[in-house]
Amino acid sequence: MTRDRQFQVRLRAWNALPRVDRVIFVSVRINGLDYDEAARRHGCTAQDAEQVIVRVLVALIEADDDAPP
Repeated sequence: MTRDRQFQVRLRAWNALPRVDRVIFVSVRINGLDYDEAARRHGCTAQDAEQVIVRVLVALIEADDDAPP
């Protein structure tokens, strides 16, 4: 799969995620918040924030796996 195709596949998977999952993911993985701070900012528990990170990463990996070559 070309890099452009891989990007398109991941972008579609990203856009299919719930907005709150995308926001929490960006807060933790891009902005560097820990789970506790992300949870406080987004009205969930630290465990919820951690589960969101896992869910997003799995969705992006599975999108790659499911994409045609």
